[in-house]
Amino acid sequence: MTHEERASLIKKILFLGVVIAIAAGVWIYQKPVAAPPQVKAEEKVVTESPENGLAIIHYHLPGDPASEQLADILNRIQRKYGKLVIISRADFKLHPEAAKADGVTRPPHVIMISGKEKAFEFQGLWSQARVEQKVDEILRGLKRVGKDWRPVVPGMTPAAGKR
Repeated sequence: MTHEERASLIKKILFLGVVIAIAAGVWIYQKPVAAPPQVKAEEKVVTESPENGLAIIHYHLPGDPASEQLADILNRIQRKYGKLVIISRADFKLHPEAAKADGVTRPPHVIMISGKEKAFEFQGLWSQARVEQKVDEILRGLKRVGKDWRPVVPGMTPAAGKR
């Protein structure tokens, strides 16, 4: 074996060694897989609704099939109504004082708030059509009457240009 052949063989061996070292380093020092983001508990449960809208508080228990199904229904309703409906989820175990104050005994429990008052509440799983019908009913009742509206009194005629 000549001197040049021996140098070429050493060069190939060193190159192979570097490739194996890089592969081993990648295999041994793998990038840690990030844990799924933890859902932060809500700091405050919504107690007021938007103007001419509805706030919905959903007391749920994560992992409970009825709570998860109701959460999907409420998400679809929020997408449909946009800014008129605000949905707040409160974990039943993380917010026991809020649940007790609202009279919630077991999840799933939904409270609908109009302004600062409870408009409606129900416990258990409702169908999407039933929940949507209730939201429609409450929102229809909240629509404002125009500023120029005057009651019609029998026997009185409105004066032109006068109040």
